[in-house]
Amino acid sequence: MKKCKALGLAFLLFSFTVLVIHLGIKRLDFTGPSFDAWVNDDKLLYSRAITENLTSTSIPVFGSSEFRHGRSTPYHPAKVLSGQPFRLMLIGAGYYQSLYHATALAAMGDELPQKQAVFILSPQWFRGKGVSSQVYTSRFSEYNYIQMLQNPHLSDETKNYILERTDKLLKADPAMAKRVKSYQRVYLTKDATFLEKLSCKIYLSFLEDKLMVSLSLKALAGGVSSQEYPQGAPEPNWKALSEKAAVDGAKANTTNPFGMDNGFYNLYKNNYIKSKKDSATKADYLSSQEYGDMICFLKVCQDLQIQPLLVSLPFNGPWYDYMGLSAEKRQEYYEKIQAIAQDYGAELLDLSSYEYTPYFFEDNTHIAREGWVKLNEGLYQFASQGLSE
Repeated sequence: MKKCKALGLAFLLFSFTVLVIHLGIKRLDFTGPSFDAWVNDDKLLYSRAITENLTSTSIPVFGSSEFRHGRSTPYHPAKVLSGQPFRLMLIGAGYYQSLYHATALAAMGDELPQKQAVFILSPQWFRGKGVSSQVYTSRFSEYNYIQMLQNPHLSDETKNYILERTDKLLKADPAMAKRVKSYQRVYLTKDATFLEKLSCKIYLSFLEDKLMVSLSLKALAGGVSSQEYPQGAPEPNWKALSEKAAVDGAKANTTNPFGMDNGFYNLYKNNYIKSKKDSATKADYLSSQEYGDMICFLKVCQDLQIQPLLVSLPFNGPWYDYMGLSAEKRQEYYEKIQAIAQDYGAELLDLSSYEYTPYFFEDNTHIAREGWVKLNEGLYQFASQGLSE
């Protein structure tokens, strides 16, 4: 009996705590630079958390693991572009690729005030078949998917592509795949049973509460809160930043021919580097389904009348030479990205000429000091152009 009372009391306390947190979240405002730059899965799985914290000058920047790299350096966009008249909302983390980003952008609907979006492309996404079923399933957002289905401005062609790709990739999680089929019947084809509609409504409410509670707790634990944006900063001195990047880079990269920081090289040098010698001689970077997913992102932009900027990051030249991926094959990849950007009316920040630029990378793939300087300059020009129109 005492055990039952204790369990009952614990349940009531838990329920009360969840209710208090839930009510608090309804009033909690994350708007500010710390949330914009925050990299967290809960932020990425819950598009409402992003749209409700956009300002009139916010531009979403979709990318991947580069957002975690360089955060502690003075070259990260959250620092270099602080105080500018535009805001950059960073959306992405490791293994978030084109199809996730297409769905997330579609979920935001008409909530982008600037009608601009940036999409940073990582060359390694395009090797082989593209995003794997396991990776996509682990990053899949049911909430964003439902919002995408309900977007009236998204064309049938674009929706059908996302549906078909998602159905194929979610085979790694049969239970989730079954729920997704139900969402399609409830929110798209409108042929769901009453029980399905009721079940989806209840589950969506539960899912949203779960995401809000989890995001709120992690944000507060991570020091993310509502903040005033700095104002009135001049255009960064790109030449001075580049010179500083060279000085800092020379101190960090002294031990290897691959343009890696010493710390990363020392971490990789024993087994990893030896195993990668000539490992990419037969690698295919031209036939990946990732291109179709990237085009889907651009079609979402067309449907929603958003002007995209594609950022074509370079391969690390010395590293990929070592791996056996020829300069000719790398150039074919760059040219394919260029052609797609032109075909779909996207602006292109082409950084492919920086493969061998010193201090552009911190490891075998991720950009560092000089890489961030060039990227930040491109972001500044694109965002400033949008404000002037």
